[in-house]
Amino acid sequence: MIIPPLPTPFDHNGRLDTEAFRALAQAIEPHVDGLLFYGSNGEGVHLTREERAAGLAVQTPQKPAMVGLMEETLAQAAIALEEAASLGAKVLVTPPRYYEANLGPDGLLRYFGGIADMGRAEVWLYHVPANTKAPLPLPVVAELARHPRIGGLKDSSGELARMAFYASQNLGIQLYTGHAPTFLGALAHGAHGGILAVSNLAPKPYKRLLELWRAGQVAEAQALQAELEPFGRVLAQGGFVLLKQALRHLGLPGGYPRPPYPAESPVWPSFKPLLEAFKERGWTVG
Repeated sequence: MIIPPLPTPFDHNGRLDTEAFRALAQAIEPHVDGLLFYGSNGEGVHLTREERAAGLAVQTPQKPAMVGLMEETLAQAAIALEEAASLGAKVLVTPPRYYEANLGPDGLLRYFGGIADMGRAEVWLYHVPANTKAPLPLPVVAELARHPRIGGLKDSSGELARMAFYASQNLGIQLYTGHAPTFLGALAHGAHGGILAVSNLAPKPYKRLLELWRAGQVAEAQALQAELEPFGRVLAQGGFVLLKQALRHLGLPGGYPRPPYPAESPVWPSFKPLLEAFKERGWTVG
């Protein structure tokens, strides 16, 4: 499956644009296998509780949905869990980060296990150290995977050694990568699909790459991955600012980042030719 972490549109003044949010989801959903709201590229950490609820209230996904949960305590997580449950969605959960040094492996087990024990939604672990700066140790992952309500993991580190560990442990949960430049490598190490920022813009070639790999057409998959690598690498450099700028360029209601983040990315001149080339090939959504 290919799932985009959907951006959350704000207007020029930083106000949540719920109509643009609904329209963006409806424009992208037909091209992908599900939707993730409030992931890293969805600026979930920039929203108030009221905004999170308002943004989800306008969504009517027809395909599987996930909601990012990026809280610090179980009390906060319980509120976010209720929001996700209202949509019938799974939750993608990052580790607490502000006091990470005080938490340790036992604290991580209590946190993720406590959310799963609440029983409101299926829990997925989310390892994204570039953003959280917080570890998710491999032994902790192996222990948490035994919980009956923890069903998956998204790893955005790009560290294929971690993917190899997951595969070697036969964890029994769904494994997804969030790192487009190593997508094929992750598939080779047991990933079931990708939750990829690039799939907001150009899901078609990544779905094709997944099809080639599953069909055993390794050489063709390698060639396609080589074509896609610069696109994924540069988008990763620009992050959500570049993603929103690219969506606007394609005529999609991506909106703007919330201040103080800039409306335009410094790597746009490098990314625009790649995006235009993908558009000419019929690979983009817009």
